[in-house]
Order: sequence, then C-alpha cells, then structure tokens
Amino acid sequence: MTSSRGRRRLHHACLTCKRKKTRCPGEKPACSSCVRLKQPCSYPPARRPSQGGRSDERLAHLEEKLELILSGSLYMRLRRMRRSNRSIRQEQVIEEVADTSEKSYSASPPALEQNYPVSHPSTATFDSESSNLRPSPSDIAIGIGLYFKYCHRQPIWCFEREEVSDYGSISEELACSILALTSRFSETRDQAQLHGNIAKSLIMLRIANGTVDLPTIESLCLLAYSAFMDGNVHLGQFNLGLAFQLCRSAMLDLTSVYAIDGPITERKKRLFWSLQILEQSYGRQTGLLSVPTDIWRPSYSEVSPNGPPLPRDKLGCSSPSDTGVWNTSVHLGWVWSQVRKYVSDCSRNKLEEPWRYDSMYAKVLSDFMETENRIPMCHRYDSVKFYERKVEEVRMNRDYFAPWLKEQFTYHSIHTVLNHPFLYIVGAQHNPNLAIPNTFWRRSSELALLHSTWIVRMIDMVVDKQVPLVDPFFGHVAAIAATVHLYYCCAAATKLKHKSNTDFAKCRRFLKSFIPSSEACRELDRNLDKMTRIAAGSESMDVEDWMPSRIYLSVPLMWDILQFNSTTDTQEIPTAGLLDASLAPIIAQADLGESSTLEIIVATSPEITINTADGGQQAPTLSCKPPPSSSRESRNTVLDEPSVEQVDSLAFTTTPWLYADSSQLLNIEDMGGFDNSQPTIDESRGMGWWEDENFGNPMFDSF
Repeated sequence: MTSSRGRRRLHHACLTCKRKKTRCPGEKPACSSCVRLKQPCSYPPARRPSQGGRSDERLAHLEEKLELILSGSLYMRLRRMRRSNRSIRQEQVIEEVADTSEKSYSASPPALEQNYPVSHPSTATFDSESSNLRPSPSDIAIGIGLYFKYCHRQPIWCFEREEVSDYGSISEELACSILALTSRFSETRDQAQLHGNIAKSLIMLRIANGTVDLPTIESLCLLAYSAFMDGNVHLGQFNLGLAFQLCRSAMLDLTSVYAIDGPITERKKRLFWSLQILEQSYGRQTGLLSVPTDIWRPSYSEVSPNGPPLPRDKLGCSSPSDTGVWNTSVHLGWVWSQVRKYVSDCSRNKLEEPWRYDSMYAKVLSDFMETENRIPMCHRYDSVKFYERKVEEVRMNRDYFAPWLKEQFTYHSIHTVLNHPFLYIVGAQHNPNLAIPNTFWRRSSELALLHSTWIVRMIDMVVDKQVPLVDPFFGHVAAIAATVHLYYCCAAATKLKHKSNTDFAKCRRFLKSFIPSSEACRELDRNLDKMTRIAAGSESMDVEDWMPSRIYLSVPLMWDILQFNSTTDTQEIPTAGLLDASLAPIIAQADLGESSTLEIIVATSPEITINTADGGQQAPTLSCKPPPSSSRESRNTVLDEPSVEQVDSLAFTTTPWLYADSSQLLNIEDMGGFDNSQPTIDESRGMGWWEDENFGNPMFDSF
C-alpha cells in the first residue's frame, strides 16, 4: 500500500518538486507549492500504459530497484537526504520524515541523483571507475591477504592465490563476499554488513538473470561461513543450501562433470567439498528436510560411488598415492557429522545401549576406525612432530598446518563427544539398562578424559606456536573439552581435581580468544560461563584452585554447547535477517531451574584407571612404519625436518601413532628410548594415572 501510494504521488509530482525532493500537492496546471515560491511549474508527459498492464509496471519497478542498488543511487540518496534535511525548513522536515519510506521505493530517482549509468539488469555490470560500491583494488588486496592469512584451508578452500591475483577480473559479488568475511579482522569491520548486503543483492541478480557462474557459488560459500562465525546459523544454512542447489543445477555433485580436466576443474572440486565441510560442522541435524549424513560417506565407500572426486592436495605427502591433509580432514569431518547426529538423537532421548553391535554408537565408531585406518602415516602426529616446529616454520607452512590442526582436533573431539559422561548420565534417566555399571561406563569415561586432556595439549601447542586460528569449530571443541574437565573437577582423586581445574581454565581462555572475530564463540563462552556458575552452586569460584565436593550440571546449557546451538540473539536470530516476522519460528525458552540440573557428587564419579604412557595412542607395528629414507626425503619438499630437538613432555619426545585403538596400551618400559628407571604404572594395583605415585610422571609436566 505504501509503495503503491509513493509511486502514484511521484507520477503526479511536478518536475520542480521532484528535483527539490519535496512533497508536491499535484494541482494543475501549476501546483500551489511552486506558486507560493514563485517558481516555474511543469509536469512530465503522461505515460502510455503498456500492453502487460500492471504486471509490466511491477516488473519494471523491481528492475529499477535492482538498478538503484547496483549503481549505488539508493544508498547515496538516503545519505544525501540526511545531509539536506539539516537545511530545510521545519515543516518540510516533518513532511520529509513522514514520506521517507515512500521515497525509498520510488520507481525512478530524481534527475540530479542519477549520477551513474543505469542499464538493463541482464547487462548490468560495475564500472570500476564510476561505481562507489565496488571495492577499490587496495581494499580487495587487503581482503584477499586477510583471507589467505585466516581463512584459507581453515576450513574452506575455494581458490588459490594465483586465481585471484588479478583484482580487476574478480567478480563484484566475490570481492564483496571476501570483504564481508574478512572485515572482522581489520579496522573496517563495521563495513562487513554493507559488503554482505551488496554481495547478496548481486548474487540474487545473477540468479534472476540466469548468469550464475563459479564465483557466484564461491560467494555463497564465503557468506555462509561468515554467517556461521557471526552466530547467524539460520542465514548460514540458507546460503549453504542455496549454494548446494546451484551445485546440483551445475551437476557439480556428479563424477562425470570432472571427467574432462579443464582450467577450473580443481576449483570446482575445492568449492564443492568446502561447502560439504561447512555442512559437516554447521548443518542442521533435525527435520525432514535435513540432509542425511549417509549420502556424504567418503569416496572410498561403495555407498556413493558416483560422488565428485576430492581436489589434488599433495602438501606434506610422502608418496603420490597419499591423501592430502585437507582431504583427510574432509573424511574425518564426515565422521564428525555422524557424531553430531548421534548427539542430536541423544538430546531427543533416542539413545539405545551403545554396546550393542547395531547401535548408532557402534556404527559411528566403525566408520571412525575405517576412516582413520586410511589416513597416511605422513600426516600422523608422530610423523609431523608439530611440537618440535619453530614458530616461523609453522607460519611459512600455514597452508599445511591449518588443516592438519583441524584434523587433530577433530580426531580427539570425536572420541570426547562419543564418550562424554553427560550423554549416558542423562540417557540413564530414560533407559534403565544404561543405569547398570558395566565395562562400557569405565571404558567411555577413560576415553573422554584422555582425549579431552589431549585437546588441552593441542591447545598448548597452538598457543606456543602462535598459530592464528579463527574457525569457530576450534572454539566449539574447546568448550566441549571444558565440560568434561568441569565434570572431573569433583573427582575423588585430588590430583585429578587439580588437573581438571587447570585444564578447564585453559579451555576457557582458548575459547575467549575467538570472541573478537566470532559472535558464535562469544555466545558459546556465555553459555559456558552460565553453566560454570550453576555448577558452582553456593560455592565461590574466585579462588584459583576450585575443589568442589559436588557440581550441578545444567542440562539445557550442556545440550547447547554439545550441539553448538549458539546464536547472537534468541529473539531476533530465528528470522535470520531473512524471514518476515510472520514466519519466525517460536522457540521455547529453556528451563534453567532446579529441575533441569544434574547433581554430580564424588561418590558417583567413576573411578578410572588407565595407562597413559603413550598418551592414550597405540604405537604402530613395525610393518606399518614408513621407510625412514623415502618419507624423510619426500616430506622435505614441503616441510623441513624439525631443526631443534625439543621435548614433548606429554609424549616422551616420541609420541606414538595418533590414529589407533587405544584399548591396547603399552607400558613405559616397553617403549624404546627411555630410561628403565622411569616410574611405571603398576596395573595390578588398579590405581589411576593421576594418583600421587604416578602423577609426577613428566608426561604431565606441561599441564
């Protein structure tokens, strides 16, 4: 109604009132406003109605609005209107304010405001010299530099440096999308929303005109990642879903498309699997329209033989047949998506006995073992020896170490979440069989504690090597590990209490480091802070050594953290800057009262005994070890061997194989290269590795 009235009023206005942007009474032959000001008054010739009638008029109106967005006239008009209002008489100001919304939807702007060429949408392009909304080459250069510093292969991998080296050839929507993502890392972060809005308008224009190309879908990938970092999960999932639909239209999900090697074939592969990585970490797990995780099974599976191939990635590989480190993170990411589905089922009380061979737990664990068994030796922890690398070496080889760290964190987070004590404590309330103490309880508790400890160890190394990580996934993993250490803050063993308190603090500090660039991590930190205050109850947590006798775990907050249900505003995010208020979903507020908390006391804390002489990771058999000469020689092409011999206190200088079933653990005396006088763990005593006799082990000097 308002926009229609605005068009009629504009059509009836005289040319003088149009030029001055004032309300025209519309009298003819001369309006009273011009008569009062003694100005000439004339009207434009009447327009002939088109054959299409009202439909053609509405279509023309929509086209002109898009042209206004592209040319920058709409933005500049609003800006100039604010500036000119200061010099207009008070009565005109009142009229202008009352009519602002109507003028914003004008079908044609005043003549003086038409400073930029307007063409038909099907041929509309940016003129780099005349358009004020196309980023300048210097801005694009800064944005691309920030992208390769913070986002390249962490986790998305859309293009290489040489593919975007010519700033003038970069499409407008891709340039704006890059700046929308990277402005958070610069002093111009307040312009991120403007760049994002322009990029979205350009993308929609290409879709409407049928001119979608590869940079258009890449732009959606960048915008989706940016939305996830901002905690706008719904908008991120929309951008992701739209990108997948465009990939389907271009048949990028079929192997046949990649049969002929073209100039952008690898770029297509990188884009497709970058979208899949985002889906693995941030896709919705519930609802009829959610994407089933089984269809994304890795390419070595027979379930989906026609899937697109992974991109070529030879960084750090020791042989041509080795899978690249970024590709291995894709495989592990698929298992992580299965873990997220498992947690989602648990939150809806769909948990069966995990020890059953046909349980979801067993299926996920089987897929996990199959995936880790195919990861090349050259990417494993003991081969890379990340803890021995110099800071400068890590910085120079960031393209390798960024996805390698993602791989390591994903591995430990899978173990931690699958065996999280909270899942089975809550599950026991709905499944009586889970309330019976058994071997599974003991085993899962050991794995959760062990791998959450390893997450802290990885955090220590990231901090020590000064690696700039910005992917919210790392903050999510830190929050998950923090919940495990919070659980063990009330363990019976004093040493374990101290260790858990220290590790909990490290996880929180690491999570807080993501807050400047990610609103999603800010909300995660808030949830963790709320849960910590609830856990403390009446006890004070001001002291450094918080040693509670019991804790209270908030069930809703724990589910929010485990499922990464973090949004920046619970009242506004359901619309996601996308939906009308009439379509906004109604979300029930979580009950944070006493009935939604679990009381954990020392008596119910499981007694754990585990030999962590090998860090909870089995060493490979001799037949699995790669030949020292070939491996060392090939790896030198990308990564230099560690130049400084340092001691990894957690792993006794030679951390064993990372990817292995930790059920077969080695005694320290069985590990070569160590003094037999080193304290060992007496398994016959059944004591935990945190007990007084064992906790002094140099394995944990760094904690």
